[in-house]
Amino acid sequence: MKYTAMLVAVGALSAGTAYAQAPIKIGAMYPLTGGGAVYGVPAMAGHQLAIEELNAKGGIMGRKIESIERDDKMNPSAASSTMKELITKDKADIILGGLSSAVGLAMSEVSKQEKVVYISTIPKTIQMTTDKLHKYVFRTASNTDLEGDTMALLAGKNKLSKLCHLELDYAYGNDLEAGILKALPKHAPNAKVVLTLKPKLGATDFNPFIPQVMAAGCDGVLSGLWGPHFVSWVKQAAPLGFFNKIKWISGGEIGSHEIAGELKGEYPDNVISNTYELWYQGNDPSHKEFQARLAKKLNTPETPQWAVLGYIGVMYTAAAMEKAKSTDPDKVAAALEGLTIGTPVGKLTIDAKTHQANIGQFWGPMVKKPDRAYRMMEPAEYIQPK
Repeated sequence: MKYTAMLVAVGALSAGTAYAQAPIKIGAMYPLTGGGAVYGVPAMAGHQLAIEELNAKGGIMGRKIESIERDDKMNPSAASSTMKELITKDKADIILGGLSSAVGLAMSEVSKQEKVVYISTIPKTIQMTTDKLHKYVFRTASNTDLEGDTMALLAGKNKLSKLCHLELDYAYGNDLEAGILKALPKHAPNAKVVLTLKPKLGATDFNPFIPQVMAAGCDGVLSGLWGPHFVSWVKQAAPLGFFNKIKWISGGEIGSHEIAGELKGEYPDNVISNTYELWYQGNDPSHKEFQARLAKKLNTPETPQWAVLGYIGVMYTAAAMEKAKSTDPDKVAAALEGLTIGTPVGKLTIDAKTHQANIGQFWGPMVKKPDRAYRMMEPAEYIQPK
């Protein structure tokens, strides 16, 4: 009897030891194919870099990290089913990622249903941290109100009076428009929106829209066209002289090297945009070392900006689990509230009430450089919310 009890005790101890050594599973979802891959692939590379660095230092709480990576296909329905599979089948302890705001909202809803923490590393719709905020969702990216406020500020600084509004017709575009309209009376009270157009997400043919903007007489366009949408607009509008007189102020991170490097000499004049990170300029002492590590991993000195967002999501995960001393979703969620960490773009804090991080962005004009085949942001001003 005593021997049996001893066996049971040893068995329980062995199971406990095995559990303690089981890997921590981090699920990551980004668009790895299609138009969104221009941002999703670099974000996943930054995610992987963070996993590699943490595992080299012993993981999280002494446990190895296993990264389970999936393509969200930039499709809300596909992303929902994939995320549920990551949680129920793959037993992921936490989920990171998304790109499209529509996908981000879908992932947030699964997070709420399954009671598993989701960190939105890219989706910016303000709904996620306002009307649809819940216990398990957190955002380390910017949001549409913050971005809209800066765009309105820039419209005022550039003394624009007649504005055309060009957004994609889904959560990000609609919420960014609302953020801009809310901020215009404060920053550009004399500006008037004379035209609003909303192409569909994924649109490739902008020929029906370009003449409307050119005929509207606007001196500035406020836009959230991102990635391949902006590239397509440029290729179709620039030959018509579209950018000769119209100032283009844009969210959507078209100031990133991903887009500047793709368009190269076709990148137009009169564009002011944003980016989270620039390989050639930092706002924190740790940035130079981060960029060097990323350059080594990707085998290019001209690294993409989206990698830093994937990287920050993993680092927040590690800090929260270490603080909570647990992977339990309720404890990790509590640890994330008010949590401050150091990142390659400076110290960031997640607000305890809104679950929104105070991440900033670089904003500035995209200019030609005599020694480069692509445009660079100069001057680049880092604007961070208080």
